[in-house]
Amino acid sequence: MYIVCGEHLDSAIDEFVEVYETSPDLYLLDKIKFTDWNSPKTCDFCEHIPIYLVV
Repeated sequence: MYIVCGEHLDSAIDEFVEVYETSPDLYLLDKIKFTDWNSPKTCDFCEHIPIYLVV
């Protein structure tokens, strides 16, 4: 699972495919909610605000 900004979306997809050998599902963080999980405040690759959940 990756939480990323728009700039690092391609990197997250590439890493996901390399590790799991399948394409990920993509979600916009502002469109989803989980009861027991809050998204991180920064991208997994930099300090920008995350936009996407890659799972």
